[in-house]
Amino acid sequence: MSPHEQVIAKLNAAGVPFETAHHEPTRTSEDASRIRGVEMHSGAKALVVRGHKTGAHYLCVIPADLKLDSKAVKTVFGEPVGFASDLEAVTGCVPGSMPPFGSIFGLRTVVDPRLGDNETINFNAGSLTDSVRMRYDDWRNVEHPEVALIAK
Repeated sequence: MSPHEQVIAKLNAAGVPFETAHHEPTRTSEDASRIRGVEMHSGAKALVVRGHKTGAHYLCVIPADLKLDSKAVKTVFGEPVGFASDLEAVTGCVPGSMPPFGSIFGLRTVVDPRLGDNETINFNAGSLTDSVRMRYDDWRNVEHPEVALIAK
């Protein structure tokens, strides 16, 4: 199954309501926000990072209008991290298409609590041309991420 199909299957299996949209390719959070017609803060930006010491991959999910705080992330994971250069090999996702479901790929997932400022969140669903909109609380109940301040 493609990453997009895995996301849809996970949501269907959980029985939570969600909406999908097919659109032109989006490579940036700004593009995605514009095409979806929503505020950037509601975008669930999913960033795969790799530990410098262990080589382990982790998923950080933050509001799309914020930046990853490398010092905070180092504290959470216990090691310095950098953006994963092997994203496609690890997840099958091209840059910009990573969904906020590390569990699909066996990745420890951490979310910044400010994403919860939104009743609904929007994200690329394993594809640059497919988005999902769903309730933040439903996403948390399906994914079960750790919660930590990891953005600035």
